[in-house]
This record gives sequence, C-alpha cells and structure tokens, in this order.
Amino acid sequence: MTDPARLTETYFAKRDVLLRYLTRLCGDEASAEDVLQDLYLRLMRGGIDGDIQEPLAFLFRMANNLWLNRRRALSRREAREDAWQGLNPQMTGEADASPDAEARLGARQTLRAVLKDIDALPPRTRDIFRLHKLEGLSQTEVARRLDISLSSVEKHLSSALKHLLALNRSRRLN
Repeated sequence: MTDPARLTETYFAKRDVLLRYLTRLCGDEASAEDVLQDLYLRLMRGGIDGDIQEPLAFLFRMANNLWLNRRRALSRREAREDAWQGLNPQMTGEADASPDAEARLGARQTLRAVLKDIDALPPRTRDIFRLHKLEGLSQTEVARRLDISLSSVEKHLSSALKHLLALNRSRRLN
C-alpha cells in the first residue's frame, strides 16, 4: 500500500511541474490552478488504495482525469444550455438590462433636481463645481483656469458638496 504522505510529498515537490502540465491542458493558468486544487483535495481525503510504484506518474494521471472530468462537465452543461435554447427560442437573446420606463423617468427627475440644485449654488462655487465634477478638470487645472488658489478651489468644492448632500438628504426624507 502507498503511504499518503509519500503522495503528498511528491505533490508539493512537483507542484510546479504539475501546474505547467495542467496549464497546457486547460489553456489557462487559472483553470489549471483549480484542477490542481481539486487534486490536492483528493489527496487530503485519502482513500487511495493499492501499491503505487511511481507517485509522480500517479499524480499526472489523477490530474489528467480531473481535467477530463471538468471538460466533460462543461460539455454537458453547454449541451443542456443549447437544448434549452432550442426548446425556448424566445429566450435566445440576452436579457434586456435597460431600465424600465418608470426607472428612466425617476432617473430623469432626479437628474433635473440635481442640476437645479447645482444652478442654485453661488456663481463662483457653481463654476468651480461644474469644471471639476462635470467637465473632469483636476482641482489644480480649475485653479489655473480661474486664476485662484488651490485652497480656494478646495473650499468651494467642499461647500458645494455639503450643500448638495444636505439637499439630497432633505429630498429623501420628504
């Protein structure tokens, strides 16, 4: 009978060789790592009977069998999905991820309210907020464009965000 510790020892000593082998079989390292993890779990479960003369060859055979099992399972899953698609042709397209009319309307109303809140900011604060948040300029670029200090930009942005957050909170409470 084979000592399970001998198989485990061989596994750890030759893990990189097994990984390269499985990577070639699977086509990618992530899948190979999954199969290698399954191999390790099988070893830890034990229950391997018989006299194993060549532990490394045995591990390669186990790894190959695990890979084949995964491939077969994937093929069966794909066949089931194809059969399902064949039986339900109306389900062949991708699910429509676009929001329904009610959600779109709600989003438009929220956007209008936020734009109205931005327009209600003091002119300088509004301009700084728009340049930074809506046009995507950095705070340094905003400071240069408006010929003000970076500290002023930060203070205006902080004031705008506080104001907009307060309005948003009050809107949610109502």
